[in-house]
Amino acid sequence: MALALALGGTALAEEKRATVGDFRLKTLSGKRAALSDYAGKVVVVNFWATWCVPCLQELPHLQEYYERLEKDGLVVLAITIDGPDTFAKVRQTVQRKKFTMPILLDQDGAVAAILNPRGTNPYTMFIDRRGRLAADHEGYNSGDEKKHLAIIEKLLAEK
Repeated sequence: MALALALGGTALAEEKRATVGDFRLKTLSGKRAALSDYAGKVVVVNFWATWCVPCLQELPHLQEYYERLEKDGLVVLAITIDGPDTFAKVRQTVQRKKFTMPILLDQDGAVAAILNPRGTNPYTMFIDRRGRLAADHEGYNSGDEKKHLAIIEKLLAEK
């Protein structure tokens, strides 16, 4: 896994984008999923937890984008960092919120340690079709979803 630099919410010009290292995690349904499984697609990677209020405010927007733009090549990978003490709440939260986007489990924090070393929640990465980090965002405030959608639409338009 290569280190993806936390950019503090900046967007990078195409020529300055670095490749995000591959990772493999189990999904909530028990299957294995890797970032490389989605080559050629725009991927939004979101680190979240059931105890994180801003995460739970942001995730419905990401679910909406996933539903609306999946046909255009968008994938949202929602990586929960819930550990053993709160892990039981993950399935309940996903069912209650009716999330259909892939939910990946990083219970030991190995992927978060590399891609989100500051441990910010939520932390969102926007990866272009070539597997490069195009933008990222730490935290969530009302209105961020509009900025996120603009980034996603720009990346989907890139061929």
